[in-house]
Amino acid sequence: MIVVKIGGSVITNKSRIREAKMDVIDRIAKDIAEVKANNLILVHGAGSFGHPFVIKYRLKEVKNLKGVVEAHMSCKELNTLFCKAMLKYGLKPFPIHPLTTFKLSGGKILFDAEIFEKALDEGFIPVTHGDMVYDVKDRFFKVLSGDDITLEIAKVFKAEKVGFATDVEGVYVEGELRDVVTWKDLDKIGLSKGIDVTGGMRSKVEKILRSGIKARIFGISKLREFLSCKDVGTLVIGNVL
Repeated sequence: MIVVKIGGSVITNKSRIREAKMDVIDRIAKDIAEVKANNLILVHGAGSFGHPFVIKYRLKEVKNLKGVVEAHMSCKELNTLFCKAMLKYGLKPFPIHPLTTFKLSGGKILFDAEIFEKALDEGFIPVTHGDMVYDVKDRFFKVLSGDDITLEIAKVFKAEKVGFATDVEGVYVEGELRDVVTWKDLDKIGLSKGIDVTGGMRSKVEKILRSGIKARIFGISKLREFLSCKDVGTLVIGNVL
């Protein structure tokens, strides 16, 4: 099993609301098709299709149902663009939208793994994304990031390879690109720039470290190599504290 998360900053222009980088999405779909990876689950970030709505409607502070729906519909639109590009290259995407298939319980992620299993069995590539999700315990809609979804799916399916494709080559520690990072490097990782309501590179690395999963963070130009089981970018070696 391979689980790959495509960063929202990779496939959208984060400085412009709901602007997709169609040339990049097209190239990603083409790379996936040419590698012909088996047992693949894709997750993509929401980028400028999601974050601006969270800020506009203050969805982290207040329950605004209109805002939740608008944010979700925009995320779904990006997912549709991504899936259409995959179809173009003969792939069989299976879109899965977290608002209606995932839930939280006091922050704990709950989802029906069988949806993914059956899609894989039928020859589809499940494609899910960052979204708004209802927390049944707190009775509040919360942002569920693509990073969190990726790590949860990887744990449930015991994925052999987990990757995060970003707009940088890997993880930089004190300005130096590292092959491997661990807990001791965390405080030396720079924060990201631009609008991002789910955190930046440091947050991403910390989540991986806490998950206990080994994952690679790499530049999107290395996606084909990653899917071909080559070592690319930075290996984050996690362990549960």
